[in-house]
Amino acid sequence: MAIVKGILVNDGGAPARIINFTAAAAISAGEALKIDSAGEVALATASDLPIAGYALTDAAIDEKVSVITGKGIVLYAMTTVVAQGNILSVGGTAGALDAAVVSGTEEAAGDHVVVALALEANSVSSTLTKVLVV
Repeated sequence: MAIVKGILVNDGGAPARIINFTAAAAISAGEALKIDSAGEVALATASDLPIAGYALTDAAIDEKVSVITGKGIVLYAMTTVVAQGNILSVGGTAGALDAAVVSGTEEAAGDHVVVALALEANSVSSTLTKVLVV
């Protein structure tokens, strides 16, 4: 298992916990994760699912993966193309956060479960972006 340094930027005074789970599939550091029906972590894929946290490490299927949980933490999470200040939810790309949009406009509430705020812009999809977990 490869440890990726720099995923967790600031734990905000220790509200973050790092817990090890078994990976249900290949996982890359920074991806948003959910707990599946077997109690393993898998890539989060829908905006209405609660997420367990974010991968601190890479892992292959059936390996242990360290998962960062908590709120008020700053970390590098996998995102699609986002602008600084975007509200983020789990969207169409498995494991990545998207800017929460409805009908082409940014939305602060509604059908999306907001999980983070973009602290920097990212013009390349499936790239680590600094976010504040909410």
